[in-house]
Amino acid sequence: MITGEPNVPKVRSLILAGGGLRVAYQAGVLLALEEEGIKFQHIDGTSGGIFNTAMLASGLEPKEIARRWRSLKLTQFISGEKVKSYLRPFKMKGFADADNIRLKVFPHLGIDLEKINSNSTFKSTFNVCNFSTKSIEAISNENVKEDHLIAGVSLPIFMPAIQIGESWYTDAVWIKDANLMEAVNQGAEELWLVWAIGNSSTYLQGAFDQYVHMIEMSASGGLLEEYKQIDLIQQNKEQKNDNPEKAIKLFVFKSQIALPLDPDFFLNKINARELINMGYAQARDYLVNRPLIGEKMDWSATSNLEPKYIYSFRAVFKGLVDWNSKIQPIKFAVFFRFAEFKDFKRLETYSSLIFNNGKEDIPTFNSRISTTKSKEGNVLKVQSQVLIDSKLHNIILTTLLVIHWEMILGLSFKRISFRLYDENNRLTVDCMLHQSIVDRFKAIYYSKLSTNLPKKGGIKKYLSVIKNFIAYEI
Repeated sequence: MITGEPNVPKVRSLILAGGGLRVAYQAGVLLALEEEGIKFQHIDGTSGGIFNTAMLASGLEPKEIARRWRSLKLTQFISGEKVKSYLRPFKMKGFADADNIRLKVFPHLGIDLEKINSNSTFKSTFNVCNFSTKSIEAISNENVKEDHLIAGVSLPIFMPAIQIGESWYTDAVWIKDANLMEAVNQGAEELWLVWAIGNSSTYLQGAFDQYVHMIEMSASGGLLEEYKQIDLIQQNKEQKNDNPEKAIKLFVFKSQIALPLDPDFFLNKINARELINMGYAQARDYLVNRPLIGEKMDWSATSNLEPKYIYSFRAVFKGLVDWNSKIQPIKFAVFFRFAEFKDFKRLETYSSLIFNNGKEDIPTFNSRISTTKSKEGNVLKVQSQVLIDSKLHNIILTTLLVIHWEMILGLSFKRISFRLYDENNRLTVDCMLHQSIVDRFKAIYYSKLSTNLPKKGGIKKYLSVIKNFIAYEI
């Protein structure tokens, strides 16, 4: 439990919901929770959340979990069926099989069934859908088998169901994507939910988006039903005068703007580092501002803001710096997400400081962004904080933005002025970091403009969004 924390609940449950490979985001949340000193007696995983639940139950620390997500090759997930299966598409068990997840992904992520079965530090449960009975089974860590873990991440159509004993098992997402009631059954008084699936109100066109909508409807609909069950439990307690002040509280970590979908991850529009940095920064902010009485258990707990347009891209700056009395290479990786709403605009940056020959990859938080005019152009300034050896450091970076054509041609973000201040606010690093021309062209190639409108707007809108990004808040 947390030392010195008043009214600590007897049981806290961490509920890791699904969300495909976007669950790398959860690794950032785990880092923030560890730094805050928040402990859990029960951890529950559903769908993609099973990966992180299994890693924790295998004894991995959040820092190691984040490292393994960053180094995971997405090609390890790809394991096709036999060629003749694709010649009979209407009789396929799934577009892929689980061989690579079993033989490559699980070992890389450090998922160790023996350690999971013997873990007594905390209770963990893994949710699977028993297709034969059309029900959810929460398998305890003592009893879980590798086939349960595989089945739990086997989304229908994409991967086949797995037979265990007399029953067939598959991903639970079509019934529920987060098992709050299992946490309640474990005696939890606080439910800490990490939600990675979008929850928007706009119904989009196209088969893929509508497939995603089906998952959203199942996941969010199941969650709403669980809220009702929890409310009935609480009402029953109040009627019996059974310690009614001990109401079950819900806390929710989510991205205010929905996380990118898995295709963006596979196409390198976003990567694991950026998702981890996003989860970490957003979790740090939520922990400071979370409601003491918990979230209201309704649709709003997981709802997202809906920009009309989102422009996102990355930049990776490198250089040799004089730090701690020695010359060493550092990198500063930044992911920009610029959102245009009907009545306002919002710029987010998520970054990490990479040093010690890549062994240290530390996310930043509490970013503050401003843009000012100068004779040369607009100066973008990003101030953020980072914990190095558990000590708070401040980072200030500035770069010059001139015209939108420079961004399109890869001529912007050549360099940044980088300053690092230690815990005593002493300037310890003051240098210029540079982004190679190769990285700049990669950034343009992997950038993305997305919209929830029927028409994207073409090159004209693309240029307009970049212009607005350069002039942000001037």
